[in-house]
Amino acid sequence: MVLSGCYSFTGSGLPAGLRTVEIPSVVDKARQPELADQATKAIVDEFARNGALRPLDRDAQSRVDATLSLYSHAPQTFDASGNVSRFRVTVTLEAKFIDLRDDGVLFDSKNGGGGIAGTYDYDPLRETEADAKIKALNVSVRKLVDNTISGW
Repeated sequence: MVLSGCYSFTGSGLPAGLRTVEIPSVVDKARQPELADQATKAIVDEFARNGALRPLDRDAQSRVDATLSLYSHAPQTFDASGNVSRFRVTVTLEAKFIDLRDDGVLFDSKNGGGGIAGTYDYDPLRETEADAKIKALNVSVRKLVDNTISGW
């Protein structure tokens, strides 16, 4: 990864003076439009919760461009009768974190192998796929924000 510009680092791992982030709508390449909308909200909420960067609708110092690149739902284990006893949901996001002050790319998930995956295994007798989808998304979003703030 090539970083442009000269940066001084604060305790959070962010360039000095970087305080705000814009989060455009997550692009859906996984054919899961509702999940992409939920991802956008989850990313905004996670940045607000984390507190290292304040989310803004516009005129921010940085931007996170995210894409929902993969969604999968697959059986993981079977009981003695051959019925699925656990499923795994995987939600993968791709992200690019850009310092808009100089257009420097601070983090690009494609440089690390392609995406930021969140998984969640669930018992179909106790949880629904919809619940598992949100839990896997939240894992992926937490990883995305952690990588954005300190992963470079």
